Amino acid sequence: MRNLFYIVLVCLIASFMACDDGFDDYSTNPNDTLTFSVDTLCFDTLLTTINTPTASFKVYNKNKKDILISSIQLKEYAESGFRINVDGLAGDSFENIEIRSKDSLYVFVEAKLSETGVNAPVEIEDMIEFVTNTVSQSVCLKAYAQDAVIWKGVIIEEDTSLSNEKPYLLYDSLFIKEGITLTIPEGTTLYMHGKTNILVDGCLQIKGTADRPVLIRGDRFDNIFTNASYDLVPGQWGSIRFSSTSYNNTIEYANIRNGTNALLFDPSEVSSSKLSIRNTVIKNFKGYIMYAVNCDISAENCEFSNSLNALVTLIGGRYSFVHCTMANHYLSSKEAGWGISNDETLILSNKYYLEGSADSVLYPIERADFKNVLIWGSKPINGSSRIRINEHEKSSMSYFFLNCLFPNKGTNDNDFVDCIWDTDPLFSKSSPGKGEDEDYLQYDFSLSVESPARNKGDLPTAVNLPIDINGVSRFLDEGPDIGAYEFRNVDD
Repeated sequence: MRNLFYIVLVCLIASFMACDDGFDDYSTNPNDTLTFSVDTLCFDTLLTTINTPTASFKVYNKNKKDILISSIQLKEYAESGFRINVDGLAGDSFENIEIRSKDSLYVFVEAKLSETGVNAPVEIEDMIEFVTNTVSQSVCLKAYAQDAVIWKGVIIEEDTSLSNEKPYLLYDSLFIKEGITLTIPEGTTLYMHGKTNILVDGCLQIKGTADRPVLIRGDRFDNIFTNASYDLVPGQWGSIRFSSTSYNNTIEYANIRNGTNALLFDPSEVSSSKLSIRNTVIKNFKGYIMYAVNCDISAENCEFSNSLNALVTLIGGRYSFVHCTMANHYLSSKEAGWGISNDETLILSNKYYLEGSADSVLYPIERADFKNVLIWGSKPINGSSRIRINEHEKSSMSYFFLNCLFPNKGTNDNDFVDCIWDTDPLFSKSSPGKGEDEDYLQYDFSLSVESPARNKGDLPTAVNLPIDINGVSRFLDEGPDIGAYEFRNVDD
């Protein structure tokens, strides 16, 4: 009996200690309030009728005692379209949520916004109210709802001009049939979902303006890191591919970014223009910026930057590049998970290897002119050059570089005239920065004040292209600069 008494006593004490963990001793002091990681959770622009990315914030109890949140409520959930999840529980209202002293919990927020019926973005607001000890606190939710035209596997079968009143959200593919022209006017935006491709058998006319460029980008609006948007990350959509039947394409004042391949050109006839591209920025691609086989392509005032494979590969054909900047610093972005580029910035070749085969076809480079072009890139870890010229038959290649800047060591001759060799161009910003930087993964390939490319361009070439990609005159100082960007003093 004595042993039984001690056993019962021990069990009672243990039971009492297990129940008395202090967690039901909540603060009743109205001064013991919650702290939030944000006052307002902003989603920027969200396309209506589709599920948005998930955002989150944290709720902290920085007080000495545990807190019982008597209610958490999403105030206008039925009208706003926002949805919340509190520490793993989904709903629009919650009661008696506990937070220990010095602890925290997550609130996740997403939305599926209704169509607004107007073309311009509409501001949408809601509020999450937290009530603790009769004290009400809140976190504001804000987004801009944008109606969009949703296309899934669309085939353009007659000459068409898109509307620029609303953006387009593309799924699967956009196919332009042979003999048909698709015109994309100024101010149009195409959001590309997943592996969506633009396939051109006919003709593509992109006609942006300096004030209203055409934008083609992925459809993700959330962040990969705190200070870096998915809009900066390569591989968010597919490619733009021009088949052998596509000619007389034009791209003017466009910004094309963060896909797998930017511009792919199948073997063609050099007797007809394949593409004329001007005043355009193409950047951050997981494959190539430009891969062309036996094409006639001209490019003026363009920036081609950051790709995992060779930035620009030209196999056979006729090409003219004037006042362009080709800069590959994809290697510098390895910490963001982009991978490491060991390919060149520019490749010229006259041999084309057929897809899926060891067989090859020789296509002569009839002429490849590069005038006032800046060609640069981070040095690959395998030590390869940033420029490679594959001359399988010397007689079938003709190229000319005038007043260009290279990362390679070399000397001037009849093919390279007044060029600058093995000299850093000193861009305004050519490193990705650190994760906490506001401009993380954002590059600026304009010229710094110390750049050796300043005033070193060929004058007669610049006379025919007197305005740079930003609309700045090339004749406001001692001479034209090499590349797409004319240096401009911010104090001017």
